[in-house]
Amino acid sequence: MNSIKIVAVVLGVLMVVFAGAFVYTYSEMNRNNGNTHKVNSNQVLGDAFSHWNDISIENSTLLSNQYANNASLQWIGGPLSGTYSGIGNITATWNKFFNLWGAVWFYTITPPTVTIYGQYATVTSQNQFVVTPANDPYQVQYINVSYKIVYSGSTNLIQNEVWKITGTGFISTNDQAVMVNQITSLAFSHWNNIAIENITTVMPQYAANATLNWASGPLKGIYNGTASIQNTWNRFFGLWNAVWFYTEAPPTVAIHGNVATVNATVQFVVQSSSNLSKFMYINVTYGLKYMMTGFNIHTGNFDFEIVYENFDNTAIGPINKV
Repeated sequence: MNSIKIVAVVLGVLMVVFAGAFVYTYSEMNRNNGNTHKVNSNQVLGDAFSHWNDISIENSTLLSNQYANNASLQWIGGPLSGTYSGIGNITATWNKFFNLWGAVWFYTITPPTVTIYGQYATVTSQNQFVVTPANDPYQVQYINVSYKIVYSGSTNLIQNEVWKITGTGFISTNDQAVMVNQITSLAFSHWNNIAIENITTVMPQYAANATLNWASGPLKGIYNGTASIQNTWNRFFGLWNAVWFYTEAPPTVAIHGNVATVNATVQFVVQSSSNLSKFMYINVTYGLKYMMTGFNIHTGNFDFEIVYENFDNTAIGPINKV
């Protein structure tokens, strides 16, 4: 009888030990699993900026890959106000938004914050989106948005998104007259940089894939890309010891959507590098095409790059005295 009691006690002790070991092992497994999906705040912040950038480039395909299947988008304020559940409904909403605007840019008014609760991370931010209406590209507006995105740490996908409009308005710096003045200033700056033969200030205005069409003269040719264009200007500067310019009449500027064109008749007065006593004039029919690349919050102006340039020598000859 006593031996039976001893066996029972031993079994009871072993069960307690095994139970304790099981609880310890289970808790360790849970803790390790939690570490496997530990939320990384830097990654979450990077995902948020990628999300806003994909909104700016109006790419609903990239956006749809960032949501969990059961995600929700809550839009507060404006014509799209409502709650949208599921990837299909959310993607359709973004497509409606993109149909309203021909171009979109964004910046964060203040640095976003990331808060982590267990397996979820919440990004909060105050963003401003600068937009041009699809039906009126000359008009530029801003949309201030109080933003919240909740990410699941186990999937790195968006579970919930809140787009709350806190303010809208027009950007006055985009008045047609102001834009024309800006483009005119850029053109004169370009010609002035050519005149002082400073390749480091000539080149930054060009887009990487820009084209320079030198229509006539010893440098005649079509030059694609900044490397080829830079080489051509260096060849031009090598011919002349000094360069001056003026426009024979005010340039004409035309703006259509994100593209601005400048046409002018420009005369360059040049001093030969091989004979410093020799001065010549070069009359040029000049054409510049600029592409808008974004809104600069520091200057309050839009940024433009030269995408096409036409340099057509229409006359050249000697000048006896300058």
